[in-house]
Amino acid sequence: MRRIAVSLLVFVFAFFVFSVSSISAKVITDEKGTVNIGKTEVINDDLFVGAQTVEIAGTVNGDVFIGAQTVKISGIINGSLHIGANTIDLGGTVKGNVYAGAQNVLIGSSKIGGSLLVGAATVNIDKNTTIGGSIMAGAGAITIDSQIKRSVYAGTGSLTIGENTRIGKDLYYADDSTQGQANISPSAKIAGNIYKSEVDTAKANINVKRQIPVAINGARIFTAFISFVGALIVGFLYFKLFTGHSNQVAGIVSKSFWKSLGVGFLVTIAFVPGLIILLITVIGIPVAGLAFLMLLLYGYLAKIVIGSVLGAWISNRFNWKVSAYWTFAIGLFVIYLVRMIPFVGPVCGGVVLWTGLGALTLRMFSKSN
Repeated sequence: MRRIAVSLLVFVFAFFVFSVSSISAKVITDEKGTVNIGKTEVINDDLFVGAQTVEIAGTVNGDVFIGAQTVKISGIINGSLHIGANTIDLGGTVKGNVYAGAQNVLIGSSKIGGSLLVGAATVNIDKNTTIGGSIMAGAGAITIDSQIKRSVYAGTGSLTIGENTRIGKDLYYADDSTQGQANISPSAKIAGNIYKSEVDTAKANINVKRQIPVAINGARIFTAFISFVGALIVGFLYFKLFTGHSNQVAGIVSKSFWKSLGVGFLVTIAFVPGLIILLITVIGIPVAGLAFLMLLLYGYLAKIVIGSVLGAWISNRFNWKVSAYWTFAIGLFVIYLVRMIPFVGPVCGGVVLWTGLGALTLRMFSKSN
């Protein structure tokens, strides 16, 4: 089990230490299930933690990423906080934003410098908490009794705004008109306006069915365009920060296309059984979550790698003298264009995914640095 955990952790975090020595992070895992950062401990780096239980009472001078069953934070995080857990108890200071996904989220006596983005079954924010940005929450039940300097956006079945609540701008909330309820205390102070959106589930389903044939083509084009722009930005950053790694992966694709395609296919079909085994062991749940995130990362980078190789091939084919960034943009555009074609698009997407994923995996286990 220890060897499996170590291998998966290397798989998850290798991308962050591939080619740039100045980019680093502190990684902590505990197979026995507990990670504790004491009050006197100071971590001058980004922190990645995977465990059953995580407690942070010290100081972290960087961003924090946590995958655990139970998380309790009472210390200081001078960056942003990213958590995936069953239960979150946040009572410390976070200078940046907080991104949380959990079953139950309790925020008490906490200071959040940025915004709070949370998805959970229940969210409870007490009167001693201050949030410097906005709250964006989706939950079955949300209770807010704190100070928020900007706006609150809530989608919920039950919303409670307590008497100590201070909202610097607007309150937006949506609920099911047949089941949802909102209790807003008269003592709560909301500087802006209150916007309520009631959703009649039955009527909404009928309207959606009528509008789907009209909107689907426009939605596909719009989402493809947004995705293309996002991939361009990520690709440029990838080539800029990880030049050596990107060149080596592109070389693997060029020299061993079919091998890369085969390895990528094997990784995708073997990943789910491996993930299930980790989930069954219980203590492997955090590692499984981190491995899944790494698969998503490599899956996203796959089209960037293949876009670079394809763009270089097209440029050489037509003898175009353009920069490496432009060759990447050309190749990526062609990939997105082909993916819009019915029947051909899914096949193209699969080839791009498996080939890029295979090349990235081969590079990770190669001896070259």
